[in-house]
Amino acid sequence: MENALRVCRAAALPAFVLSGPPHAATLFTNDALCALLGKEPAAGGQPAPIWFGAVWPAVLGAVDPLFSGDTEEPVGIELLPVGDADPATFQGVPLTQDGQTVGVLALATQAAPDDRVVARMEREMRAEIERTTAARSRFLASASHDLRQPFQAMRLFLDALCSQISDEKALSTAEMLGNAMTAGERLLNALLDISTLDAGTVTPDPQPVALDELLGQLVEEFRPQSEEKGLRLRARLCPGTVETDPVLFGRVMRNLLTNAIRYTRHGGLLLAMRRRGNRWRIDVWDTGFGIPEEQLTAIFDEFHQLQNPNRDPTRGLGLGLAIVRRLAELLGLQVEVRSRIGRGTVFSVSLEAASPLAEPPPSLATPPSSSAAAPPLTGMTVLAVDDEAMVLTGLQMILESWGCTVAAASDMREVFAVLDGLPDAPSVILTDLRLPGKVSGFDVIDRVRRLYGREIPAVVLSGETAQSALLEGQRRGCSFLHKPLHPGDLRQVLERLHGDDGE
Repeated sequence: MENALRVCRAAALPAFVLSGPPHAATLFTNDALCALLGKEPAAGGQPAPIWFGAVWPAVLGAVDPLFSGDTEEPVGIELLPVGDADPATFQGVPLTQDGQTVGVLALATQAAPDDRVVARMEREMRAEIERTTAARSRFLASASHDLRQPFQAMRLFLDALCSQISDEKALSTAEMLGNAMTAGERLLNALLDISTLDAGTVTPDPQPVALDELLGQLVEEFRPQSEEKGLRLRARLCPGTVETDPVLFGRVMRNLLTNAIRYTRHGGLLLAMRRRGNRWRIDVWDTGFGIPEEQLTAIFDEFHQLQNPNRDPTRGLGLGLAIVRRLAELLGLQVEVRSRIGRGTVFSVSLEAASPLAEPPPSLATPPSSSAAAPPLTGMTVLAVDDEAMVLTGLQMILESWGCTVAAASDMREVFAVLDGLPDAPSVILTDLRLPGKVSGFDVIDRVRRLYGREIPAVVLSGETAQSALLEGQRRGCSFLHKPLHPGDLRQVLERLHGDDGE
């Protein structure tokens, strides 16, 4: 009995000793048990029926088989703690003397929770996951917007500065600054893409897509890059329709084409599609230096690069294929890679063909305009709206350097104030998507169009990539440019709109 009392007092878990006879047993407890049941610790033994109170019959019923000799196996004892905590389970073992049970030592155990406890824990975990996901979504949306803003302002200021200097050495320095900014922008965009995909906040919008049209547009988009490196870009396409998210699938193919051009020095590239049963297979072939067999899996890891030991950012960041892997999992694509050292590599993407009844929507692509024959922007009045002062100032400087008249505003109140000072309606609305309060760039577009009673061309600038925003812009016939944008891209859109307005 003395040994049992020492074990009870030294135990870290709640414990107690009952010393017989059972119906008038003396109880010895440790501090952990008193804390569990909300009772004051007491020195020495005390009557068990009084201390346990209303639960004593249940305790007595559990230990009675030990005292009666009906069993020598440990028995379970359940006590209800104070508050709303779960029931505590104890394991009681007999204390014998001369073959007779003279007492019981009971120690708390870590019992498995019952179904109700498990269900409650699952509900709490789901709620916590939902809260965490929502918080991460808000953070990524804010980070995507806020981190891109200073890059956007720097890019605009740099372009405006370059138009003001003629010294060759100063222009060379500005060009190096532009290269450094481009590297930072690429890293920022890639990291935000990775974070957004890992957060699970990207939801695909599958729809019938004319595969040959989408791939054909990509060929024309990447042809200038390949020709700049002296590479020949060929395509073997045929009519075919798939059911997928055109924006996300386009990002997969862009990353693969970018990767192929970056790691190919001589020869060319081939983009081909072919039908295999109920699936379409798209191959991106290159004549690069090839990938060692032991690296074929590692190339899809973050920041893993071949032939770039010095981490030169102009030769890529090692994130393109990591994004491909995540997007492929999201879209249910099969991505394979085969390679021969010194001969080249082929990346293959496989996806199911669409139902014969599915028809792709009409193409929304805008044919690229030629900058050589582009009309001047002199005489174009631009309503520029952005709540970031640096970006708004940069936009005003670069637009004025192109010959535009600029009405600048940071919110809806200022929009109407600057419009009062214009003799006519603005030629184009250039607005950030996120504005102070609950106002969006779409609200600005709608209000200004209603004010003048006509569909004024609009360009939306945004650091976000949400599908819902893109669809909202398409419904309004808006052009969409993602921050940080290059001023040349903005000028190309404005030149097209100015040319359309003059027709």
